[in-house]
Amino acid sequence: MRRNTRLPAALLAVLLTAALSTACGSDDDNDGKAGASGGSAPDKVTYITGFGTFGREAYAYVAQDKGYFSDAGVSVTIQPGQGSAISLAALAGGRAQFAPVDLSSTIMQVGGGKVSGVTAVAAVHQTTDAAVMALADSGISKPADLEGKKIADPAGSVIGALFPAYAKLAGFDADKVDFVNLEPQQLGVNLAAGKVDAVGQYRVGRPNIENAVKGKDVVVLPFGKFLTESYGSAITTTTKIAEEDPDLVRRFTSALFKGMRYAIDHPEEAAELLAKKHPTVNEKAATAEIELVGEAVQPKDDGAPIGTMDRERVAGAIKALVDAGAVKSGLTPEQLVSFDLVPKS
Repeated sequence: MRRNTRLPAALLAVLLTAALSTACGSDDDNDGKAGASGGSAPDKVTYITGFGTFGREAYAYVAQDKGYFSDAGVSVTIQPGQGSAISLAALAGGRAQFAPVDLSSTIMQVGGGKVSGVTAVAAVHQTTDAAVMALADSGISKPADLEGKKIADPAGSVIGALFPAYAKLAGFDADKVDFVNLEPQQLGVNLAAGKVDAVGQYRVGRPNIENAVKGKDVVVLPFGKFLTESYGSAITTTTKIAEEDPDLVRRFTSALFKGMRYAIDHPEEAAELLAKKHPTVNEKAATAEIELVGEAVQPKDDGAPIGTMDRERVAGAIKALVDAGAVKSGLTPEQLVSFDLVPKS
């Protein structure tokens, strides 16, 4: 896989600092009640979204607006995220306490020794949401068609990081594909203009791409067809918080998923709320994204709650990436997930 623009460590640090220090890019919840773990003040935490302020992120804003965090004794500052790698760095560095991070990214980052001290506590998407999207008239209809093509993807995105493993499992040469880094908002625009052949995108982000290409048919190549055991995003925190304040973790995730359930049941209202906080949001596309999120979060096992995670599936996700050469063997599910904190029936 050839990248025309790399993300050096120094630039990663600059992006991280900018993302987490821009006041206009965050939403504060200053009305939290007293923390349930004791004390007169609510527990204050920073939550980073998975990527920007797209419809898929609305559930956190719903939880904040409806007072679910406040009721749980947690005061939450929400900041737009810029991808799994940057979110993991923020968590490990103590600049945030919770973030939805793609589990495959966590496997590769922890397994590669690039980050430590983080742990997943609940699944957001029950299957990997990573995908590549192209216009139907581009000649791209299967993974092998990506050879010789140019794909746009945001810097720090898990899709680019996971692409070599996807290519190996799908049976084509990742080195014959050019990757260029673009801001998330520029993906659909550049695809529509023919400046790139395809874009990296979460499956739930399809409505935004369709909106950008103005009615043209879009082909979706989901990574989950080959990475069958992988989860998508998982709510991730630090091992220190998980071990020292499990009550905070449970209160936060419970309130967050209450917001998720409300958003799924009221997608138009959730999209409207998101647009009020972030006026650049396209409400129609956001509503469609939220509806797709409703499908993505449903557990495979009947009766299992939103957020559930299975040890054997995590082990299978690790094995798939080991077999693809994306990470060395030896990593265990317990090094990635705090199963005692995962939501249970």
